[in-house]
Amino acid sequence: MGRTVTLDERHFKAAEDKARQLGTTPQRYIHSLIDAASLTFDEILAPVREQFRQSGVTEEELDQAVTKARNAVHKRSRRKTRR
Repeated sequence: MGRTVTLDERHFKAAEDKARQLGTTPQRYIHSLIDAASLTFDEILAPVREQFRQSGVTEEELDQAVTKARNAVHKRSRRKTRR
């Protein structure tokens, strides 16, 4: 059964623009947003967890990389605030 949802021009234009960027139609883009909204956090992260598992990187190595990146960001932001 089909239903109709009315969007104002601004919202439809935004959906149309984003759909074009993704190479799809506004209707399919809006459907994907609704589908994504029904996913749990575990379902969203499942592909990331699987890629991490397949990468062979240990949790310790990931922690070290995140810490290094976080320290670099903090260092840059401290330099900017001193200017």
